[in-house]
Order: sequence, then structure tokens, then C-alpha cells
Amino acid sequence: MTENMTEAVVIGSGFGGSVTAARLAEAGVNVTLLERGPWWDTVPTRSMGVEDRTPFPRHARLFTHSLRSLTLRWTPWGRTRLNRKGLFEVYISKGMEVVCSSGVGGGSHVYSALHRRPLSPDYWDGYFDDLSEQTMAPHYADFIDRVGSSKPDPENAPPHTAMQMYSNHPDFAPVVPQVDVRTGFLFPRDKDNPRLVTTEHGVARYETDYSTGDHGFLGAPSGSKSTMDIVYLAPALAQGLTIRALCEVIAIRRQADGARRFRVDYMDHDIRKTRSIQTDHVFVGAGTMNTLRLLLESRDKHGGLSGMPHLGHRFSGNGDIRGFWDLDMDDTDFTQGVPSKGAIHLRDDKWPRIGIGRNNMPSVSAYPLPGRIRERLKRGLVVSGMGADSADGVASIRNGKFHIEFDPSNSPIYAQIYDTMMEMARLSGRKIFAGRRPSTVHPMGGACLGPADAGGVVGPDGQVHDVPGLYVVDAAAFPAPTAAPPTMSIGAWAENVAARFIKAHQPPGQAE
Repeated sequence: MTENMTEAVVIGSGFGGSVTAARLAEAGVNVTLLERGPWWDTVPTRSMGVEDRTPFPRHARLFTHSLRSLTLRWTPWGRTRLNRKGLFEVYISKGMEVVCSSGVGGGSHVYSALHRRPLSPDYWDGYFDDLSEQTMAPHYADFIDRVGSSKPDPENAPPHTAMQMYSNHPDFAPVVPQVDVRTGFLFPRDKDNPRLVTTEHGVARYETDYSTGDHGFLGAPSGSKSTMDIVYLAPALAQGLTIRALCEVIAIRRQADGARRFRVDYMDHDIRKTRSIQTDHVFVGAGTMNTLRLLLESRDKHGGLSGMPHLGHRFSGNGDIRGFWDLDMDDTDFTQGVPSKGAIHLRDDKWPRIGIGRNNMPSVSAYPLPGRIRERLKRGLVVSGMGADSADGVASIRNGKFHIEFDPSNSPIYAQIYDTMMEMARLSGRKIFAGRRPSTVHPMGGACLGPADAGGVVGPDGQVHDVPGLYVVDAAAFPAPTAAPPTMSIGAWAENVAARFIKAHQPPGQAE
């Protein structure tokens, strides 16, 4: 059933989708944002007047509301949806595990809020004449300015940072980034007395409380983390943006005889009915895994799209491996402060200089576990590594199922990260529980930037080469691994796509 038409549809409300939808709406474009997950119940969303809110999984809800869906390669039916309001989606393929998130604001609710550029200083160079590090720089600046990403002052610095703990350690040293690194938290003026503040757009949020540990991978109910619903969507709602939560897109279809170029079919989980909307412009920002799945299914399963010969190729896990470092340090509660504690590397030069990130376990006090286990978890850290893998994975539809093929043995970075973690365990005398297989929360690629004759899927404006009006605004468009947290780059890419679209479609007489 076609219910209405709009000028632009944005699919997904993570970093790419929220930035795009907000910038277009603020420029006067009629935009509808479709998000498969719910609004989360936070201090900011309550102040925004959002009525239908879902609590983050805490206590018993950790078992019932953490997982939205599970995709296992050996099941004949593919993806199994467990809870339409679940926070995470898990893919288990032959060579990799991938964890994604769901909900209005997307991955911004579950990331550690680190903002930095890609490891390579010429990441955006060499693909198109009108796209480069220089042209992308203002878009990075716009994202940082909007998010309010910053650094704590010395007097309100959070505890347990790498610099504090390892500056004089015999075996480990803090990683000193060669580029500016900022954090998307509202740091407190007085770390012992975080305040409730109201943004210029009337959204209430608390400064970061260093004592609760309740603003990590399981969401930040206080609003202390700068999530996309706070910094991009709230202002855009006042500019006419329409957001439809719990609306999961099924297919994108080009139309030869419709009132608009595309028809977007989606499941409205509130009424449990399939609906559709017509539009001339579709911006896909559903997160790499779901962007690829949606584009592939629209083409290969539903027949709604055609072309895109390189779609699914050059998929990357960004070198991600994760583990748990059971430090069990007496009188040390790592949940204090902010989630990211900074990275360390081995001092011994004969080992690769692989930086290993350190994050606390999130919201441990809300785990339905015996107290002694919770206290043990607070004394350990989630450790992770990233790097440039070979980006030779392939996403495809096989027998009607979304499939990822990735061989980690082609990418030496994964063995280097694992070996570094095992050496850290040996030197510290404290076990690190980690697997050799990639376990990523940063999938990217598959709808890569680049010329069509060189394997590219999208151009410098994010538009798919052979499908006018269809855009990719998230990390699926990345031409290579960032080898660093990609969220700031996703935001900058979406800022770039939105700015180019607005310039190309502005009314005559308003050209810059």
C-alpha cells in the first residue's frame, strides 16, 4: 500500500543517516527518515516530548531485549528476529563476527564516543579530482562542531587513562596519537557534581557522571554521550524532519511509471503491516551490514534495482579483534570515568607497535549476576585492536540469504593484534580472553567510493553510478579501512553528501 510521497527518504538514523536527514531538512528539503528500531528512553528524548520510548536493556531485560536479531550462516532461513526493539544485531559468518545496533540514533548510542581521522593521512585522496583530504576537511570540522566533541581539562580528567597508568610502566606505554583525538561526551565542570543542562535547542541532558559507568556500549540514559538524536535529529525535527521509528525497509524499487523515481517498501512494526512511500531521492545509511543487505536484496531478491556490478566487493572488518583482559586489580573500578581509557602498546621494539584500546565493561551494576562476578568484571577491561586489513571480503545473496565471505588469513593485521594481546597477557600475568577470528563493530566497504571502471559503486557525491537518485551515506561507501574508529569519518562523509546534494538542487538564484 502506497501511503504518501516525499522529496527524499533517508534509511537509517546512525551517523550517516542522521547527519544527512538533518542537513537536508534544515535546507528545506521534505525528508522522511525510516528507522527500524525504537526511540530509546533517555533524559533527552523525554525532554523532546517523545512518547513511545524503549528502555535500554538493563537487569532482566539484558536477556530479553539485548538482541534484535541473529544471523547464522548455517541456518537455512538466515536472519532470526528475536525482538523488534532489541539493541543489537549479530552476524556470524565463516570468517568473522559482526555486531550492529538498532534504534533512533543508531550506533551513536553504543559507541565509545572517540572521534579521530583515519590512520592514513591521504585517506580521501586519489579517487576523484573534486574529492580529497582538503575538500573533506570542512566536513570533519562541521561534524565536530555540531557534536561538540572535546577533551577534558586537567582538573576534570576521568580516571584510569593510559597516560595515568602506563607512562612509567616497564612493559607497556600509552599510545600517543599523531592526529587530534576528541571525545563526544559532555564533560562536567565539576566531576563530583555533574549538572543537568539544556541545549540551545531545548534538549535536556546530564554532564558525564564518572561514578556510574552507565554510558558505554549499552547506551547512556542520562544523555551524557553526544548521540545523533540529541545533536542532529532534535534540531531537525523543528525544521520539519519526519522520523518514523520501528519502520524497517524491505526493498527499494525503481519506478518507470510511478509519480516518483523510487518506491520504498517497509514493515511498520507498530501496526505489523507493509507500507510504502514514493520519493525521488533515497539516501541509504542503515549501517554497512544492513545497507549492503538492503541494496543486494533489492537488486537480487526483489528485482527492484539493477546494475551496481561491484556491489558487495571490498568488504572490510577494519582489523577489529576484541577480548577481555581479566586484570583483577584490587581497589580498581574501571567502570569509573568514560568508556574509553586510551590505548597502550608494548614497549619492546621487537614486537609490532600495535595499539590496543582499553574500554570498561558497560553498566556492570545492572547485570543480573552475583555481586562477586560483577565486581570482578569491574576490575577488568575490554581490549580491542584495529588496523588495515586486506578489504577483500564479499557480501552477496546466496539462496535468498545475505552472506559475508571473508578470509582473515589474507590480512596479517589480525594475527598481529592477537599476538600482541597474548604478549600483553604474558607480561601482565593476567589472562586475555580473545579469539583469533575478527570480531568487528566497524564493518565497512562493499559499496565503495571510486570510478565505476575501477570497481567503485558511488561517486564523490555518494550517488550510485548507474542509479540516479540513490545514495550511500554510511561506511559501506568507504574505499578502504580507516584503521581507526570510523564514526567521525562517517559523519564527515554524510556532511559531504548532504552539502553536494543541497548545492546541486537549490533553487535558481541561490547558488553560492
